[in-house]
Amino acid sequence: MSETVAVDISRLSGRRKLRSGPKGRAVDPRALADVRALLGDAPRRRDLLIEHLHRIQDAHGHLSAAHLAALAQEMRLAQTEVYEVATFYHHFDVVKEGEAPPPPITVRVCETLSCQMAGADALRASLTTTLDGRDVRVIGAPCIGRCEHAPAAVVGRHTIDDATPQKVEDAVRARRTEAVALAYTDLAAYRAAGGYRTLAACTSGERTVDHAFARGLQLLAVALGGGALAVLFVRRVSARWKNEPPPAS
Repeated sequence: MSETVAVDISRLSGRRKLRSGPKGRAVDPRALADVRALLGDAPRRRDLLIEHLHRIQDAHGHLSAAHLAALAQEMRLAQTEVYEVATFYHHFDVVKEGEAPPPPITVRVCETLSCQMAGADALRASLTTTLDGRDVRVIGAPCIGRCEHAPAAVVGRHTIDDATPQKVEDAVRARRTEAVALAYTDLAAYRAAGGYRTLAACTSGERTVDHAFARGLQLLAVALGGGALAVLFVRRVSARWKNEPPPAS
C-alpha cells in the first residue's frame, strides 16, 4: 500500500505579486528622457514601432541597448519584441552593452542581383580600400529599390545611382548623407490641373457610377494594347458589372 504524502499548499493561496515594471533590462532614466524627447507628441501605438526606431537611429546613428529598453517601456511593449523588430531590419544598427557604436558615416552598397551584374562587388571592394576606417564603414546591403540605376549605393540616407567609387567618395567627403527630395506634384497642383474631376462629377451627381466605370474600362482597354483580346476582356468585365451573360468569345 502506497504511503500518503502531505503537501503544504498554504503559500499557493495568495495572489502572485505584480511586477512593478516589464521583464528585462532596467531602464536608464536618461535614455527614457531622450526617447520621450525624440517621440514628442507622437502616439505610442505599437504599429508605430518602426517609425520610432527610425527616430532614435536618425538622432544617434545607432540603437543602443539602453534606448531599446526605454522605448519598450514608453510604448508598453516587451523588450524582446522591440529588440526582434530592431534586429530584423538591415538599416537599424543595434549596439549591445559594451559594444562600440558604428562610425558616423555608413556606406551601403547594394549587393542583390541587378547591382552585382553591374559591378557592385568591385565597387564595394574599391570603397573598402579607400574609405573603410574609423570615420566611415562600407558594408553590403539588400535591395534598396534602385535596380534601374545599378549599381546603387547609399551614403547615410543619400542614394547614389549608377554609383562609381568617385561618386561615393565625393559624397562622403562632402558629407552628403541626407536624402534628396525629388520634385513632385502636390495635391493642390494636381487638383488645379484637373485631378479628381471624375470623382467630383460622380459625387456631385453630374455623372453616374456606371459612366465612370465605363470610362475606366475604356482606359483599361487602351492600357492592355487595344487588341481584340483586350476588348473581349473589357466586355466580360462590363457584363459581370451589369450582371449580364458574358459575350461570346
